Amino acid sequence: PFFKIMKTTRRNILLSALCCISTSMANAQSFWGNYTTEWQWDMNKGTNWVNLLRLEMSVPLWKGGSLEAATLHVAKTGDGIIDDWQGFSNIEADNMFAGIAVLGYMHEWKAGHLFVGVRNVNEDFFTSDVTALFTNSSCGIFPTIAASYPIANYPLSGLTVYFDVSKGGWTFRNSLYNGVGYNGWKHHDNPFIINPKRDGIFNISQLEYSWRGALYYAGVTLHTRRFVFDDESEMAPADEAVHKTSCAWWVYGEQPVWKSDGKTITCMAQYSENTCRESGCYRYAEAGGAYTDSLNMCGISGQYAQFCQDNEFSLELTWRRQLTKSIAIQPSFQYINNGNGNFIVLSTRLCCSF
Repeated sequence: PFFKIMKTTRRNILLSALCCISTSMANAQSFWGNYTTEWQWDMNKGTNWVNLLRLEMSVPLWKGGSLEAATLHVAKTGDGIIDDWQGFSNIEADNMFAGIAVLGYMHEWKAGHLFVGVRNVNEDFFTSDVTALFTNSSCGIFPTIAASYPIANYPLSGLTVYFDVSKGGWTFRNSLYNGVGYNGWKHHDNPFIINPKRDGIFNISQLEYSWRGALYYAGVTLHTRRFVFDDESEMAPADEAVHKTSCAWWVYGEQPVWKSDGKTITCMAQYSENTCRESGCYRYAEAGGAYTDSLNMCGISGQYAQFCQDNEFSLELTWRRQLTKSIAIQPSFQYINNGNGNFIVLSTRLCCSF
């Protein structure tokens, strides 16, 4: 009788747990996604077709707590069509059947958030409404960081402790990551790896202030390993990194200069440096602006990046048109100049959300 009672008890506990999980998932409107397809042309014979699917889920567990998950799926027809260094497309990556972008526990309270699990830097830092318009990779994360450290930057992720706290117009964000990002599913290549001795530790802190549509950032990163680069800005393996701490810092400003009947013109500028002159990218600057109305967003942006091998200049003009509530089309023109030559790229991007 004792074993029968225990068996019945275990069964009841299991059924209760399954009911709780099912009820939580049923009550949560928690699944959504975005599909982006982009056709690229170098104004010559080079073309490429890049596709990115991002699937997201949020499952409430209890008051203020939820399980957050997001996956990335990438497919393209070829490699990069020009010899640029910043990356003219912020969705281009190696073909990937499935990679983890986010997986962990998020707790939310009135003044902030706390997350523990797998995450990447693009989830919380660098991007604003204006910079999110542009398709160049440097508008999503400064090359003084992305080109200097093999961190948890798209399409890579890593183990993370993230929190933010807000008061009035101020927000402070901080993330602590494993020093190298991963996106594989093997024992030595997966985003759950934590190895401070080999990979180092990477930390980001950012202070934000928003007021009447204006937005200002100031931030700093710290990495406990310095990764070695050759003359072509190729990064050596993580175990060859030297035990030396380096930092990168940045400031960003976004200010509306004209508003009328739902139409807005906003100017923006940003600047960043790495404290190590032997990093992949030492200095970066950008200035631009955007026009926004109910269906359109047009922008122009000029960028300068000082890489260890040479300087790169780029100019982007883009226009995003909202066709329906969930579908938008975006043609872009980019001119890029670096030590490899002059390049022109035309691209057209279609974005679908569901």
